[in-house]
Amino acid sequence: MDLRKVSSQVEAKLSEIFSEELASGLAAREDSRAFGAMVEKRIVDNWKQICLDLGHIPLERPGKRTLYDVAFQSEGKIVGIDVKTKDLDSTSYSDGGICSVDNVLKFLANDGGVFLIAELGHNKLSGQGGKRNIVYIRVVPFIFFPSNMYRIENLGTGQVRFNSTIDEIWDEIDWNRDIIDFYNMFINLASEHYRRVSHTALNRIASLEAFRENGYQDFSFNRR
Repeated sequence: MDLRKVSSQVEAKLSEIFSEELASGLAAREDSRAFGAMVEKRIVDNWKQICLDLGHIPLERPGKRTLYDVAFQSEGKIVGIDVKTKDLDSTSYSDGGICSVDNVLKFLANDGGVFLIAELGHNKLSGQGGKRNIVYIRVVPFIFFPSNMYRIENLGTGQVRFNSTIDEIWDEIDWNRDIIDFYNMFINLASEHYRRVSHTALNRIASLEAFRENGYQDFSFNRR
């Protein structure tokens, strides 16, 4: 499967259904969260036609805990797409997690799936009654981002997040990266994360034991 071609085709179809927002700079929702919900709903409502236009088999919308928001089948593979709306206002926090380490590796390796990220960057228009516009639409396979794009957080399974918008690192995308090269890079990143959090977890266990030994007085986690 030509992942660059597939990504480009999906990006073009998304640009079609949001052509009014891209051209006129007007959108139907003023709040960032409501805007994101509107974007996802429009994609879902048009998903079957998008897939048919591109010659793919549309799949039923997955459950809430699934890696992706919409999906199709092509060349015997499931192509799942995570739809992300990115508020470009530097004063707003817009950094939702992408996936957990285990879920993405299971989907890529065990299921042989293709995972795409569709990012729609948007901002609030001044003097337009709080309306928003879509600044860009980018669709990229998860495995093609530069290594400094990914970071992993959380003590548990590990949550993958992005350090930049896709638009900011567009010229750094490695469209020819081999899946094995991705696995090696990602394993190094994840292993470093788990070594770091295991050290934190052991320190916290020691703090809890010390709290008990000291008669349950002056509790604090050791953050070294």
